[in-house]
Amino acid sequence: MSMGVFKDFMLQLALIATLLFTYRVFFAERAEGNRYEKIVHSVLAGLAILLSMSFPVTIAADYRVDIRIVPLLLGTLYGEWWSGIVLSVVVLLYRLYYGINLGLTTTFLNLLLSIPVFLIVRKTFIGAKMARKLQIVFLLVVYNSLDGLITVSLMRGQSLIAVLQTHFLHILIDVAAVLFFTALNETIVNMIRNNQQLQAEKKETEIAFLRSQIKPHFLYNALNSIAALCLDNEAVKAGELTLDLSKYLRSGFDFKQMGSLTTIENELELVKAYINIEQVRFGDRLGVAYDVDAHLGTPIPPLILQPLVENAVRHGLMSRPQGGTVTISIKQEKDDYIQFTIEDNGCGMSEWKREEILTPDLKKKGIGLWNINQRFRLLYGKSIRVESVEGIGTKISFELPARPVKQTGG
Repeated sequence: MSMGVFKDFMLQLALIATLLFTYRVFFAERAEGNRYEKIVHSVLAGLAILLSMSFPVTIAADYRVDIRIVPLLLGTLYGEWWSGIVLSVVVLLYRLYYGINLGLTTTFLNLLLSIPVFLIVRKTFIGAKMARKLQIVFLLVVYNSLDGLITVSLMRGQSLIAVLQTHFLHILIDVAAVLFFTALNETIVNMIRNNQQLQAEKKETEIAFLRSQIKPHFLYNALNSIAALCLDNEAVKAGELTLDLSKYLRSGFDFKQMGSLTTIENELELVKAYINIEQVRFGDRLGVAYDVDAHLGTPIPPLILQPLVENAVRHGLMSRPQGGTVTISIKQEKDDYIQFTIEDNGCGMSEWKREEILTPDLKKKGIGLWNINQRFRLLYGKSIRVESVEGIGTKISFELPARPVKQTGG
């Protein structure tokens, strides 16, 4: 065959490669194997079939071929269960557009014998490893080629050897292209999967670090309060605070299950345990109000509420001699999300101060809104809202899904 024929094949391969792997760019960060991705892959495979058939390679005066088997096979194996059938219809409709002839008949027979086999093997292919997938696609394309050779030989009345000689380069390109595209696709998928795993591990490590900063702070305050009560011979109150502290330790210290979720009810118990301890320290200076109108069993990340309440008490209310009140509002907003608001009538802050506390500073000790905000961003990809007026107070708010969602950490 001439160099022009080879270039025509390369043009078809370039068109197929561009279409079949374009979707990988857009779906790189999406969940692997989701339904929408498969539908897009099938649509692009159909378009690749049409383009490859639109630029056929002429190997004889009345004989033109294309490498539609590449997008047809890969679209069937990587798409939905119906992809192979739809793609076959696309092929037949395209051939029918040029009239009912011998080419349409041979194409129909080839698809009739090949597509059922592709669909039967598809389930095995999906669950196989890369090496096994390459074996499967190799056998399928060889089977399709033999099926096509026999069909053409019978319909055209030519010897099988003569047909094989005519199609030999065509078959080699089909086999090489299918193996190459399958290997490339699996390599890309493995790279994306490994990258997502590394990102998840990094995120869990960061969340673990942020949680480790939050918990000792509360424990430190609690032990100081208990020690003070013991020195004042307040044994009963010290015992009550010890029980409150035990609730916190039981529900709060769980570093092994970073992906676990707690409930609104458990998180509120943690908040109440903290408030009880702080009210012993600050007495009437610390007031608290609860406004809860949401399902208490709704799953939420642990330690997402208590640190914000602690921040409001320590930096908002106790910075003023007269103290103040912190209001904890949890309200269901329709069926989509739950609105959380922690508001205090403490000292408030200026705009530059608000920006400063949301900036990381390794020299500072304590919880810090930056620490809390960073953990929220790692979990949900968005920030908490901080509104404050100097001398009036501060309000912190955020929304969480009203139904369980998959968390990477927490």
